[in-house]
Amino acid sequence: MIVSEELGRFVAGILDTVKSESLAWKQKHQAEMIALKKEERIAETELLHQIIEMETRFREHKVRVQMEEEHQTRQFAEFLSSIDEMKAKMLEHFNVMPMPIALMIHHHATELLKQAWHNPDAREKLKNQNKFTKLMITMSKELLDSDDRKQLPEKTLELISIS
Repeated sequence: MIVSEELGRFVAGILDTVKSESLAWKQKHQAEMIALKKEERIAETELLHQIIEMETRFREHKVRVQMEEEHQTRQFAEFLSSIDEMKAKMLEHFNVMPMPIALMIHHHATELLKQAWHNPDAREKLKNQNKFTKLMITMSKELLDSDDRKQLPEKTLELISIS
């Protein structure tokens, strides 16, 4: 029993020493621990503000993207409508032109517009925009041409066959 009492006192002494040293360490470093906790609260607050700021920025970015997409959709619809008008004017101006030819020109213009509008590659997009513009200019010039002897928009058809 003496051994267990001595062992008990030894363990109690170790625990007392650890508690004393722990208390002494805490007292010695109390100011540093308070400063660290303060810094931690400040960092948490700053992080919260940054998160709120990012959420606001992303929310506003989403609104801008939606507005831009709606604008792009309206513009695309206007282009499609103008291509339809161009087809009607061509059929009126070239009154003997077969409908399939007018439809093919219309289809070609529509496809060029889609490629110019939706292509993710900026260079390809620009090339297709240029092709579309050239086609529209050619069609417009032929519609303005007062020479009634022409039965087909020859330059437009030539341009389409090159593309």
